[in-house]
Amino acid sequence: MATSLTDDQIRARIDELDRDLGWYQNIDLGRGISTKSRQVWGEDLDHPRRRWGYIEHAVPKDFSGMSVLDVGCNAGFISFEAADRGATDVVGVELKSGYVEQARFCAEVRDQPVDFREMSVYAVAQLDRTFDFVFFVGLLYHCRYIERAVEAVAAVAADTVLCESAIHPDDSEIPLVRHIDRTQYEGPHAAGAARLPGNWHPNMAAMASLFREQGFASVEPAFRDGGRGAGSARR
Repeated sequence: MATSLTDDQIRARIDELDRDLGWYQNIDLGRGISTKSRQVWGEDLDHPRRRWGYIEHAVPKDFSGMSVLDVGCNAGFISFEAADRGATDVVGVELKSGYVEQARFCAEVRDQPVDFREMSVYAVAQLDRTFDFVFFVGLLYHCRYIERAVEAVAAVAADTVLCESAIHPDDSEIPLVRHIDRTQYEGPHAAGAARLPGNWHPNMAAMASLFREQGFASVEPAFRDGGRGAGSARR
């Protein structure tokens, strides 16, 4: 059912949801209204549009009849893209309750029945089902337990996982994972430290290896651009 909220009420709710957590994703709500008006962590004002552009070629143009899981969905940008492509069975999971609240509000305004859940990547087995296509975008490098995260995602993937992450830009065919020092933002050496996000940065070889170990027959690179990269893992 389409929302009964007026444009002014929608804008007021956007502002309300912006105050505590901020809108990290810019969601098009239609009616000439979008969610994002300021940077939260230095991202683009239309984030994650540029990141989506890097992986879009590896995404089916038509999701009709397919089930889709969006792990680390934030406010639901990718979930809504899947719904726009015909998916009627879309689940988005996100650890932060504030982002889930944002996503549910957007789903109401967009009139799309996406099922958003507050859930850790390590707990996705609790969904008690599998999905044809799993988005695992912008989250792997934030996972403190990187192997457990890939194992959890693999367990609910019936066919394909599209994994995008900050990566260690190493060309070696040897799988390497760089540990990100959490003290880079504090302490006596913080001023000269590299500002790298997350906990672990795999190189592309390591990303492929992590998914092959979980039984995926192929892991094809989707893109690599400096410190970001993606792979498409298929059963």
